[in-house]
Amino acid sequence: MADLITAIKKVLEHTDLVLGWTTATSTGVAAPARFYTADEAEAAVFDSTCVHNLAVHLPRLKDKDVGIVAKPCDAQSVVELVVEREVARGKVKVIAAPCRAMLDVKLIWRRFGYGARIEDEGGRLQVNGREVPREDFILRKCLSCESTDPVIVDEQVEGDGHTGGPPDVGGRTDDLKERFAAMSVDERRAFWAEQFSRCIRCYACRDVCPMCFCRDVCLMQTRVPHWTGGSVESRDSEMAQMIRVSHLAGRCTGCGECERACPVGIPLLLLMNEQYRLIEEMFDYRPGSDIEARPPMQTFSIETDLWEGG
Repeated sequence: MADLITAIKKVLEHTDLVLGWTTATSTGVAAPARFYTADEAEAAVFDSTCVHNLAVHLPRLKDKDVGIVAKPCDAQSVVELVVEREVARGKVKVIAAPCRAMLDVKLIWRRFGYGARIEDEGGRLQVNGREVPREDFILRKCLSCESTDPVIVDEQVEGDGHTGGPPDVGGRTDDLKERFAAMSVDERRAFWAEQFSRCIRCYACRDVCPMCFCRDVCLMQTRVPHWTGGSVESRDSEMAQMIRVSHLAGRCTGCGECERACPVGIPLLLLMNEQYRLIEEMFDYRPGSDIEARPPMQTFSIETDLWEGG
């Protein structure tokens, strides 16, 4: 294994650029970056604020040879992009980074003020120099993480985090997931109606999703056919989200970027994970887990579908 900067420099010898992170010095929070030279790679970092799934950039870089620093969950998105032939395996080099439970930077800044400085070392989280309970500010997706070792790895970065298996979340559980599981069908329907009533149709969920690579002709906005109106009324917003969810059936890897990017806090990962569970139950398929697999929606046959009794 190598340290991060060494790994990036090595990959740059065979690629046009490497996708990774650098640090905004005033806040301590990592920002996505593109490294083209060994000198630029000196600014690379990887820590618990590297929350972005950089795989979202790969479809627009398919004409280049690209390296990407990826957490275990991000690597699943890379795999699924290869499976769907949106990215060629030979043109992407995965630098597997050992992540810990990642931090919810937006939650920290809402609590302590936008731009508050974040330092997370040795399991101790400090905000503006004051120590706070780290487990209170872990990204919700990490609370039920089931990421395994990345299916594709070209360089492995050393560190004290995990590359597979659940991260240490300090004993926290996903309370929202547990409450949702206990709801009746009518309660769930009312829950989502309330959630989607807050949607402002900004499409941040779509734009940040690695698997929404057809966004230039997205049916969430199309007028031919006119599937949904352009208003922010609950019914139109719900229809737009249902279209997106349906298009991600058997493709969503549960990276959680849609929920993280949502400016009004809609728990979209809850909806995506429910679909993920159903796809696994019906088709025995987990997106991003097998580079040789074919998504079930590409192989479905009504004549042989056992779920329907055919």
